[in-house]
Amino acid sequence: MGTPFFHHLYDSLAQQVGGTFWLAPISLTSLPFLCYFVTTLRFHYVLWANSRRTSHKIIPIAPYWFPFLYHAIPMALYPAPFISGLTKKYGISQPFGLRVGFMKMTLIADPDHVQQVMKNARTFTNKPLTLFVLDKLLAAPKTLIARYASDDSGLATKPRVGSSVLLDDRIYYFQIRTTHKYLAGVHLHALNDRYPLTLGRHLDNLSISPEAWTSFPDLYRFLQLKISPASVETVFGSKLLDLHPSFMEDFWTFEVNSSRFLRGTPSWLAPGPYRARKNLIETLKSWQAHAAAHFDCTRTGPSEPEWEPNFGAKLIRTRQADMNKMAGMDPDARATEHLGLLFGLNASALPPIFWFVYHAFKDPVLLQKLRKEVADSTSPEGRLDMAKLVAQPLAQSVYAEVLRLYVAITINRHAEVGSIHFSGYEVKEGGMVMMYSRIGAMNTFAWEQAGRELAVTKAPLESFCAERFLDEQEVFSMDGLSGIWLPFGGGDRMCPGRYFAKAEMLATFALFVERFEVEILEEGGEYTGPDMGSAPFGALPPGGKVPFRIRRRGEVKG
Repeated sequence: MGTPFFHHLYDSLAQQVGGTFWLAPISLTSLPFLCYFVTTLRFHYVLWANSRRTSHKIIPIAPYWFPFLYHAIPMALYPAPFISGLTKKYGISQPFGLRVGFMKMTLIADPDHVQQVMKNARTFTNKPLTLFVLDKLLAAPKTLIARYASDDSGLATKPRVGSSVLLDDRIYYFQIRTTHKYLAGVHLHALNDRYPLTLGRHLDNLSISPEAWTSFPDLYRFLQLKISPASVETVFGSKLLDLHPSFMEDFWTFEVNSSRFLRGTPSWLAPGPYRARKNLIETLKSWQAHAAAHFDCTRTGPSEPEWEPNFGAKLIRTRQADMNKMAGMDPDARATEHLGLLFGLNASALPPIFWFVYHAFKDPVLLQKLRKEVADSTSPEGRLDMAKLVAQPLAQSVYAEVLRLYVAITINRHAEVGSIHFSGYEVKEGGMVMMYSRIGAMNTFAWEQAGRELAVTKAPLESFCAERFLDEQEVFSMDGLSGIWLPFGGGDRMCPGRYFAKAEMLATFALFVERFEVEILEEGGEYTGPDMGSAPFGALPPGGKVPFRIRRRGEVKG
């Protein structure tokens, strides 16, 4: 059958389904099947046509059941299984066009396509996603949302040609510049050194003795309330939690319900989470006022301390100073900005910390090997050397494997200036590209094509394997995994906090293993694996409670 036949058949059926009332009424029950048949036919025709081209390829629209709604229902109700299902059914070698109402996006899964897109990241933004999160998750003031929507100045030091945004109002640029500067170099080292000292103090204050085991019903909840305060104190200072002891309770009520906010659950169906979010905003406003009355946030020069108790790290002081200069940035808007950073700091870090601790203490052989690496990274005086720890091969492999298996995010890029080109395809200006981190992470073919056959043969990608990222010489390696291992995104917008997150995860485990013995008691719990209902919105918590018991390992080192 030649091309004219396909054109004729496709055009005929498309015209028929395009008019809802063609020739005779179509019943509501038959319309979805006819729609799916026609869109499937069109999808395969485009694939066939693209196979004969090297350029000017057409992005095939994935089949759908309902006209006008397109893919809105599966993207709203079960986005992660729907996206993964497309690649399992049709492979990863071609992109997929998706439509949610009037919004058009392109899903790419081929690692080579992902790399090509990331290399041109300077022309992209994630503005639509940012506006969505500000509105749905953070309940940002309309004035703040409008500020983000109108900022067309880009991320470069020099604003884009034609932009009229004032220098002090370049909110995207200041965010990126500040986080990249203060989560790297000497500032990162200061955070990495402070976190284990802060966490160590918190752990020393726990009422856990070496004489007897203490049982807890849920390891994840324990880490939420005992570990995350140290992270908040390290970055935001000690006064926030000193002044508001219930802050972490409200935060985790808000965080565990994040997917409900993002899906648009109304407040009358989730009064507790909405109340917790309101409490957080009011608390952050109160904290800002107190901090401003006791410390000048513009004191960020080289001679100023890297950390002080009111505003915490220089990162927070600089953000506060930048926001104070922006027109119309009122206390509610500033509190929203801080809540967004807190969400990224804790929601993205805690589930991986849990999985690291869980797998290490569940496997005695792995635990023994990791204990040795921690011992090798600890000075004779008992001080943890973070530079040595983050370079340990097995610890790095466990870290990378935890993120591979338990992070499920979509990485979105908006073609705000110019089109996006990759492998003969084009996403026109105004379009969106979406990548789902779990596709490459779980695709055996992609790993084999990347030359990582050993990593796949060690264990199926669906399971945890502590040594997956070690080569034959037991050296940690990420070679060939660009476009496959994407827990932090990619390109210019790769998560700037990834280095601190790594140090935080490894330091938490190191201090735990140094101070405590832990036994996982899964037989008495509800654990069913990761909570895939949290995908594709970030790191995956456990799907149920994991009971455990803990006791202190004798005398605590300094």
